[in-house]
Amino acid sequence: MTRKLGFAALVILVLSANVFSQENENDKLQIFYKSVAAEKIGNYDDAINILSKNYGKAKNDYNYNLRLGWLYYLKGDYKNSTFYYKNAIRISEGSIESLLGITYPYAGSGNTDKLKEIYKQILKKDDLHYQANLNLALIYFNETDYLNAINYLEKIQKEYPGDYTANLYLGWANYYVGGTKKAHEYFERALMALPNDASAQKGYDATK
Repeated sequence: MTRKLGFAALVILVLSANVFSQENENDKLQIFYKSVAAEKIGNYDDAINILSKNYGKAKNDYNYNLRLGWLYYLKGDYKNSTFYYKNAIRISEGSIESLLGITYPYAGSGNTDKLKEIYKQILKKDDLHYQANLNLALIYFNETDYLNAINYLEKIQKEYPGDYTANLYLGWANYYVGGTKKAHEYFERALMALPNDASAQKGYDATK
């Protein structure tokens, strides 16, 4: 009889633990739902505070840190945004998602050196990552380092031959380094992707 009672007590404890776990999960969902609702109406302070109240017991939760990084970015607080994105990177062991996240505050603060560093980290994980290749190429293009820009743009164009942006910037980058014939071909492809585009048309006419 004693053994039966012991088993029954154990079952009750297990069921109670499951109920408690489900309640915690539901609480977490409600917190996120409320935070998202506040974000949708542009109330970033409330969206942050809703999460921050429960951050003490969730400081090692990837989603909490990722979302707080995003919300602080929207608020224009790049220092705090970077802090939480770094936590997300640590927790996720350098996931591409979290690495892309931290590019937002770095871009917002104009930290191109850090942006280059992050995009190169992403490309070590995925050499053909579209966004990392494109954004890294555009940084180099804006710095007038056209050869490096061409290097990353060509990787995109190889995988996405009809991509408007890759072809347009390949056109201009080649034009600036004296590759007029190549530039003309890229401008033509850009116009095929986006007819009557002013920039592509200008380059096309200049390289006839």
